[in-house]
Amino acid sequence: MRAYVLEEFDRPPVFADVPAPEPGDDEALVRVEATSVNPYDNLVASGVYRDRLEHRFPAVFGRDVAGVVEAVGASVTRLAVGDPVFGFVKRDYIGNGTFAELVAVRSDHFVTHRPRGLALDEAGALGLASVTALQCLDFLELRPGATVFVNGATGGVGSFAVQLARASGLRVVATGRPGAEEEHVRGLGADAVVDWSAGDVAAAVLDASPGGVDGMVDLVSTREGLAETAGRVVVRGGRATTTRHDDPPTVEGVTLTMIHSVPEIALLERVAGFLDRGELGVPITHRFAFDELPLAFEKLREGAIGKIAVAGAGAR
Repeated sequence: MRAYVLEEFDRPPVFADVPAPEPGDDEALVRVEATSVNPYDNLVASGVYRDRLEHRFPAVFGRDVAGVVEAVGASVTRLAVGDPVFGFVKRDYIGNGTFAELVAVRSDHFVTHRPRGLALDEAGALGLASVTALQCLDFLELRPGATVFVNGATGGVGSFAVQLARASGLRVVATGRPGAEEEHVRGLGADAVVDWSAGDVAAAVLDASPGGVDGMVDLVSTREGLAETAGRVVVRGGRATTTRHDDPPTVEGVTLTMIHSVPEIALLERVAGFLDRGELGVPITHRFAFDELPLAFEKLREGAIGKIAVAGAGAR
């Protein structure tokens, strides 16, 4: 099958023909009709995980997936051949990813049925970022009427976090430069927008929410910046999350944790529920063919707003 792979360290990814996977007893084989690029994929391509994760060269990478079940293992009952599905793949090694025509996944963990009416490219850009955003908000445990600050609101996870927060009855303060970024986050439902490029972000947040915020989702700060911002804007007893630091700093009066995405069926189905109720949309701003994956990564590195959709190698 055709795939986009890492052949070795210190070389850019290439298109290659690799053996197609066979589904195991508890796996489903999914034809990848749509996918997307995420910051994690860019880190993989740059070799960041060479000392942390095994790389099974030639390593097919990529995490998001939407497509159709082509085959199922003998013990699989939840999915059937022909089912449209979406989700994302997370393994303890680099390889067997979704930048390929086919991917074999555990049927009880990585994918669930695609909501009716959801466009294929939207489903392919949904899984990883939406579930990560949902996990961030779950940790904050905020009640309707509380205020949350989303730092890094213009990217994929941030765009979903703003929408999910609004759907949960929260007031949202979000970052975005004047112009396209501010228009984007306001269109998603942000109540107030602060310009992250203008200087003191924490001061701007406190101007927008004078009593501070009850929780914070931080997707962009350095470790030092995270501590400084959380310490100034989150009310004592509040909570904050990060997706960037395995060892988040200690902030007096604030419970702060790192969120690792978990591709569980229950989380994917909750995301599907928000979609079915019209409370969540997939903010795609750029679309690329599979052969244009290098261009999609360039756009990601430029800091594209929203989600970047890519047609799957198995698209028909």
